[in-house]
Amino acid sequence: MGTIRRQTARLRWARVSIPGARYFLKVCTQNRTPVFSLREHASRSVETLFALHDADDIELLAATVMPDHVHMVFVLGSRLTVGQVMAKFKTLARGGDAWRWQQDGFEHRLRANEAAEDYGFYVFMNPYRARLAPIAQPWPWWTCPDTEQFGFTQKLDRNGIPPEEWLDQVEETNSRIATGE
Repeated sequence: MGTIRRQTARLRWARVSIPGARYFLKVCTQNRTPVFSLREHASRSVETLFALHDADDIELLAATVMPDHVHMVFVLGSRLTVGQVMAKFKTLARGGDAWRWQQDGFEHRLRANEAAEDYGFYVFMNPYRARLAPIAQPWPWWTCPDTEQFGFTQKLDRNGIPPEEWLDQVEETNSRIATGE
């Protein structure tokens, strides 16, 4: 069997950074090592997201830290490119520890007709869909600086717990995201 060559240079070539545009990013640890199972690593990642937000590099809309990856939805600021935001996040979140990030990540610029609501919902429901937490328990590494911007957050109970039937809606939302509808 032949060697698989990564086509990441082509991804970077096609990357477009537009200040004020909304982006969905997923960055993974190398070999999907579950480093964020450790509270200190997960906490540092959330703190890093807020540092990027506070520095106006991004306007953080929502994020979830999973054991081996991080999902984030944000509006790009005017100072850095998407690649620079990803690099800054990876550097600060790692904090000099021995683990490593996967070389690239997934990024998607939301089109004008795409609802940030769907991406926020996807990010919120990701740990429940992966069965990392029971639906009756809030995921500690979900963050959303302004919950009012997402309609679904208004339907959470006072402890931040979603209705159980939302597990059925996740696949429908995933399909909308995948097809861009």
